[in-house]
Amino acid sequence: MRRLERVGLTAATAATAIGVLFVGACSTQVEGTAEVNRTDLAAYQSDVTASSIAASSSRAAAAQAATESACDAFFAANESSVGTFNAYIEASNNNAPDTNPKADAAVTTLRAGAQSVDRALTTQVESDVAQKLRAYRDDTNALAGTLERRADTDTLNAAIDKFNNTKNAARDSCRAY
Repeated sequence: MRRLERVGLTAATAATAIGVLFVGACSTQVEGTAEVNRTDLAAYQSDVTASSIAASSSRAAAAQAATESACDAFFAANESSVGTFNAYIEASNNNAPDTNPKADAAVTTLRAGAQSVDRALTTQVESDVAQKLRAYRDDTNALAGTLERRADTDTLNAAIDKFNNTKNAARDSCRAY
């Protein structure tokens, strides 16, 4: 057993001596002044700039595509909603026997259109357009709720006017897309 202790002690002493030599060798200072390698710096700056431009271009393309998609959803929803709502208005104006089923169809179509626009509103949609489409979605749902309650004519007309103003603002905002 003594022999193993001596071997262990010898190994520990040798490891310590080697460690001291390495620490001493690594603590030597180098004389001179640190200088930037101008060629490497220029290449690095060029790579960073190119990468930044590519990322910015990619974000702009994604925003453009998302906005176009949201506007397409708006145009499709609006066409369908206005068509079924106008069918209800015509039936109501003529006291047609199918006025209530047409009102129910208009409510369903308005809500479906609002949902379609809502699903298309991602975080990538340009903020000005997104704001107008959210207002359209909200006013479409409000019009659907007003019609569903079979509100009086003045209340319904006020909801229609608000819907039309919001719709026109969204349409104008989406024209560029």
